[in-house]
Amino acid sequence: MSDVIEKRHLASRHTWRVPAGRNLDYEIHIAEPLLDPGNPSLFETGRPGARRLVVFDGGLPGFVRDRIERYFLHYRVVAEFLTLPGGEPSKSFGTLQRLLADFDSFRLNRRTEPVIIVGGGAVLDVAGFAASVYRRGIPFVRVPTTLLSYVDASVGVKNGINVGHRKNLVGSFAPPLAVFLDTFFLASLDFAEIASGLGEILKLALGCDAPLLDMLEASEPAFRARHFADPAVRAILHRAIDLMLRELSGNLYEEDLCRVVDLGHTFSQVFEFAERGPGLRHGEAVAIDLNLTAIIAKHRGLLSETEAARLARLTTFLGLPMHIPHPDPDRLWESVVERTAHRGGQQRFPIPVRLGECTFINDLRHDEVARALREFQLCSSTAGAMPACATTIALPAEGLI
Repeated sequence: MSDVIEKRHLASRHTWRVPAGRNLDYEIHIAEPLLDPGNPSLFETGRPGARRLVVFDGGLPGFVRDRIERYFLHYRVVAEFLTLPGGEPSKSFGTLQRLLADFDSFRLNRRTEPVIIVGGGAVLDVAGFAASVYRRGIPFVRVPTTLLSYVDASVGVKNGINVGHRKNLVGSFAPPLAVFLDTFFLASLDFAEIASGLGEILKLALGCDAPLLDMLEASEPAFRARHFADPAVRAILHRAIDLMLRELSGNLYEEDLCRVVDLGHTFSQVFEFAERGPGLRHGEAVAIDLNLTAIIAKHRGLLSETEAARLARLTTFLGLPMHIPHPDPDRLWESVVERTAHRGGQQRFPIPVRLGECTFINDLRHDEVARALREFQLCSSTAGAMPACATTIALPAEGLI
């Protein structure tokens, strides 16, 4: 009998069991300076001398594209660029179709010409998805250019697009060929974009690493000044990636749907896809979600008043918003219902039990969400910032459901 295919005779039936394992290991490199011609990392990923197709985030400064062109010309490679607008609207079926058509026009070699994706999380998501389905999968390389994508979107194996107000409803698990990290791309970001990335780091601190809170409190001025060479900033970035990979390790394909990294991702899509006006950045929405979750945890006796207040103070200190323009408890509850479907029919709602540790519950109620929203809004409107609410505000439970 073959050691590859197991064949069993069952009366009048035959059963073949075929091992489907594949070696899908990938590497994440700190490769600075990535676009220095003396650094061959990007050139050597793929067949030397071949063409390169670069999916480029249109929100990046023009000089970044110029540097990429000069880099490949140094190696006598002509890079062709496909420019996509950054941000969540680009994660659509229309963008996917355009990318697939462009891949086909370029006549990409299936194995030796990896698509190089240079951009923020949205561009990495949609272009990675296109690469994962074109000819049932071609290699691609990620080069994250925002703080959020540096510590989050670039390091896992998920790709996807949005459908309506459903974030990443359609997507794939497909690892990149490689990820190259270089803080050079972060230096031109405005602070609001940096703060959005800090929102994802704050999630990791609240969910699984309390010392990271101390590090964030001490290093905010360096982030604001874009001192990415600062050893304290470097330590935070590396620690955040370590934590993400620790949480993803062994569960890259989400067989276990209780995931600490889902903390801050139950209500957040409501704030990203606002019914009126522009939505929040992803990390901004996550930060508000974290604080609403902390209020729920406080009322359940899981998180102390002092811990919840510290989270709120740090959120504001990091430049993240603490105001919801159009609060609607019913929309938040709809998001809970949608996330429950996404998490296999159980809420699996991540909730902190102390700073740096969380658990999962399946009995979250509409009235709890409504109460947390009212408290959040009352603190924000009466004092201008959540941290000024030093004590729990007594709110009647009736009328909130």
